[in-house]
Amino acid sequence: MKMKKKLASVLTVIMLACSLPWQAQAAAPIVSNKPHKAPVATPPAVSEAQPVKAVPEPAAVKADTAAKPAAAVKASKQAKPEKKAKKTAKKKSKKTKEKQSKVQVQQSNWRLKVAQQKLQVLGFSDERPSGRMTEGTSSALKSFQKQHKLKADGELNDATYHKLTWEAFAKEGIPKVKGKEIVSRAAKYKGVPYVFGGTTTKGFDCSGYVQYVFKDCKAKLPRLADEQALQGIFVTQKQLRPGDLVFFTTYAAGASHVGIYAGDGQFWSASSSKGVILSSLKDDYWKQRYYGARRVLITNGEVYK
Repeated sequence: MKMKKKLASVLTVIMLACSLPWQAQAAAPIVSNKPHKAPVATPPAVSEAQPVKAVPEPAAVKADTAAKPAAAVKASKQAKPEKKAKKTAKKKSKKTKEKQSKVQVQQSNWRLKVAQQKLQVLGFSDERPSGRMTEGTSSALKSFQKQHKLKADGELNDATYHKLTWEAFAKEGIPKVKGKEIVSRAAKYKGVPYVFGGTTTKGFDCSGYVQYVFKDCKAKLPRLADEQALQGIFVTQKQLRPGDLVFFTTYAAGASHVGIYAGDGQFWSASSSKGVILSSLKDDYWKQRYYGARRVLITNGEVYK
């Protein structure tokens, strides 16, 4: 039995010894003259110690790349209202300028028409007043300007217009009668009651009273206040002299009340409440309703602007 065990162990050792060269040979690399291909490197395992940088997700990348365009779009949206506002402002300013130019044209046409009427009165033109500048009107203006030592450019400037209106008024206005005379006659009828439509000393309305006073001084005036407001030439309150006419807006639009300026800021008129009375231009009632003034007496002098 002992011999058998020894033989078995010996056989085992022999078998192990025989198998070792084959294992060594299998583990040894194969040697060759041909170059080996570079081994493919496998990526190292990712560890918590060396984390890999996170790659942005598509949504994040999209948001990041779209950030600038979005801001630009927002800015452009904000810019559009500004552009619209500017365009609107330009349109408004253009319309305003057009309206102003139209008003200026209308005013100049009216003024030119008046000037043409005055040129006819003074004998410088026989052209029908149209409110349009023509060669005939320009030539007539030059002749008038030369005669009165004004700049002879044939244009209707302020100096020419004022001189024209005065010279025509000096030819058509009320001559010789003095303002003090008118005021003296106006005071004579103090206390005469007011009568609507009245034109006698039994009762006056405002324009009937003024007409009567001037007629008493051998001077003619139209019957109604709005017609009297078209006589003579315009004067400001600072330019008023005794005998000038002052107008007010009372029961109707425009010149619906008239009085005779007496000097020192006072005027005579036939009031509906107290009849013929001396009033002040500074009174709140009259101050708020003041419409304008006209000079109808040549003796009150030329009006300078």
